[in-house]
Amino acid sequence: MVTSIVSLPARHAAERPGELALVSIDRAWTFAELDAAVAGIAARLHEAGVRPRNVVATDLPAALDWLVGLALLRLASRGLSLNGMTTAPSTAVDVLVTRPGARLVPSSLVVEVDEFWVAGGLERASEAPMFAYARPDSICRLILTSGTTGAPRAAALTVQAVEHRLAHLHHYWSDERRELELMSLSTTGGFHSALAALQHGVPYLAVDHINAASLRLAAEHGVRVLCGSPVHLGTALRVLAEHDIALPTLDEVRVAGAAASDSLLRAIEQQLGVPVRGVYGSTEGGGAAMRMLASGDDAAAVGAPLPGVELQIVDDADKPVAAGVDGFVRYRGRGLAAGYLEHGELVEGDVHGGWFYPGDTGTLRDGQLELGGRKSEVLNLGGTKVDPERIDEIAREFVGVRDAAAYPIERRPGIVEIGLAVVAEPHCDLRALDAHLRKVLPGRFPTVFGRVAEVPRNRMGKVQRHLLTTEFARRFAVPDAPR
Repeated sequence: MVTSIVSLPARHAAERPGELALVSIDRAWTFAELDAAVAGIAARLHEAGVRPRNVVATDLPAALDWLVGLALLRLASRGLSLNGMTTAPSTAVDVLVTRPGARLVPSSLVVEVDEFWVAGGLERASEAPMFAYARPDSICRLILTSGTTGAPRAAALTVQAVEHRLAHLHHYWSDERRELELMSLSTTGGFHSALAALQHGVPYLAVDHINAASLRLAAEHGVRVLCGSPVHLGTALRVLAEHDIALPTLDEVRVAGAAASDSLLRAIEQQLGVPVRGVYGSTEGGGAAMRMLASGDDAAAVGAPLPGVELQIVDDADKPVAAGVDGFVRYRGRGLAAGYLEHGELVEGDVHGGWFYPGDTGTLRDGQLELGGRKSEVLNLGGTKVDPERIDEIAREFVGVRDAAAYPIERRPGIVEIGLAVVAEPHCDLRALDAHLRKVLPGRFPTVFGRVAEVPRNRMGKVQRHLLTTEFARRFAVPDAPR
């Protein structure tokens, strides 16, 4: 099966050859140039030994990552972007396409790619092969996700799942408007935003960093949507203010990956003055629910299930519960991943029985989903259940705190405490922060504090609490981390 995505570069090259298709900080490609580059890259990769069904990891800057990713679809390979990753995933790969001298993952075949390599393949564009995926359920893209375990796994997206998501993105995600997507191509949001730009024939802005240069690029190209996780958007707001950059054409902010705090929503309202769209979903299942957000709203309310998505709340026995009753969230739709690729084999994991289980608790009231928390993140302090995200949010609003994250630590055997890692200004008074948290979170406040240079997060901006547990266990010479 040849995906419709594969035909898009050639179609746009014929219809709008001189219009911008791909823009990075230092150069741009028209649709004619994009089509030729993708074909030339496909020819050179095939000559180097890349074949259909190969798992091909790419560790490249965003613009090259997108060009190579499109070439891999043309070769019916299984692309896996590592863009933005600093540690190697456990997923085995057949081919690594990377920058000269870089080796993020082991592979028997390594293809080193740079601008000169790409330019050298343009004369080969007419020779580029094109292969078809065997069936609609063939795997065409792998996206790393921490899922409910915290360990990165490769979610396997099939041709039919990607095609279905692309056909329905306008309901909740990207549409024909120009946007700056702050999430990388290694995330489901970043990948599908790039696909949507190609689908609608608008330029994809490929940026590797959230800085003054990337935000000025967004202003120059008239972006109407700014998209990212809460931590991405918080960083962008700070850079915009520090460098006095305006986005005059912006008419929406889209947030995904985690709940937007009330302080973030207030900052967007005050600084940008545009509506905010909140999307609840996952790598495995795509978008599940969506609503427009405003400061003062209940952050747990994430909206009604999207068209084509069946969402249920189930009990411990996996049986649906009545409306208004708490339980575990599960959902399904035609965009569901096939499972996870591990050691060359497809396994179910959190995708089983045709459903995805995101590890969230929640309730359905009047057809609207209200989240309760992460099943895997709730801390159990001798029978007292604590949601660490609530502590994070309150701590981040304290004067002088730039970021914060709670985590479990066991300094004395059998006694689990709440630790708090803080990224703070030099003048920030941690003793005053301690007193404030004790007042507003009686019985659920942190008892261990420590400064960090940054809070460890995955590519979606979610806190990696297990890394904080390990780091502070080392600082306090704790022999074993809590389980």
